[in-house]
Amino acid sequence: MEILLEEREDQTVHYYCIATDYYRYDISIIYSNLFCGKAMVISIQTGKMVLMCKEDIENEEYWLGRLGINTIDVPVCRDFLLTVLDQKQFANQY
Repeated sequence: MEILLEEREDQTVHYYCIATDYYRYDISIIYSNLFCGKAMVISIQTGKMVLMCKEDIENEEYWLGRLGINTIDVPVCRDFLLTVLDQKQFANQY
């Protein structure tokens, strides 16, 4: 085994539990300097992740299935993602 890269940083992690009129979603968002301005959005229910920035939110096919969002909840989840991904909570490491 050969380690090709190791980066260490203090990351900002937020955990959210959101409930719509139909479903509940548990989501973690990790803000890092390593992903070119995108946050790592993880669905705790599906165990899948997607790298996202505010511009990616309009492309529902990119995140809908990966995060396990039901199509009926797209407007609510889009508003939620716009709010949390607009916060620019990336840590300054240097």
